Amino acid sequence: MRRLTNRKKLRGGHTQLRRLARWRQRFLEPDWTELEAFGVDYVKLWLDPWSRYPRRNPPAWLRREMLTGLLDIHTAWARAAAGRADVGYLALWVSWPHFIDSQVVMASPERAQMYRTMFTPAKPRPLPPQLLAQEPRLSDLHWATGLDEFFLTGEEVAAGLSVLRRPYRVADPGPLHSLYAFQRGHVWVGQKGEDA
Repeated sequence: MRRLTNRKKLRGGHTQLRRLARWRQRFLEPDWTELEAFGVDYVKLWLDPWSRYPRRNPPAWLRREMLTGLLDIHTAWARAAAGRADVGYLALWVSWPHFIDSQVVMASPERAQMYRTMFTPAKPRPLPPQLLAQEPRLSDLHWATGLDEFFLTGEEVAAGLSVLRRPYRVADPGPLHSLYAFQRGHVWVGQKGEDA
């Protein structure tokens, strides 16, 4: 299988923008039935070919439009959720350097605590300048910094010991099975003032 890279020119910039506009328009209204049934509704950047396996980051010009779309969705959801008792959590998660993993998340009050503690807290740091310079609306939200991690079991780590050269922590030390957390980057969780 050939690996996808961002070095090869991806044609069809106008097509990419049309797909992004359709994606944005489709998710401007929260799915209230999803929130009621599962306690969560979220929107990820599922746009072809960026969300295919292996996932990759889009170029800066498209990333700027994606960020604008995420902010538009977050703003629309905040407006729609104002005064509703069934919304306990609403946030914009911005991942870096894996921007394609960014998303808008809304949760019910019963599941809100789980989403508030989803990421391991990290030392506060400013948003990446590549993003902050592109969209001034980012400064309207209150940001908390967390670690973007992936998890491996003890057996997976033993099978590939070279992975232990990366920084890690033992997330769940158990007598039989340990869970190792490896840092991929950072996640900034942005919320309105009263939610933060």
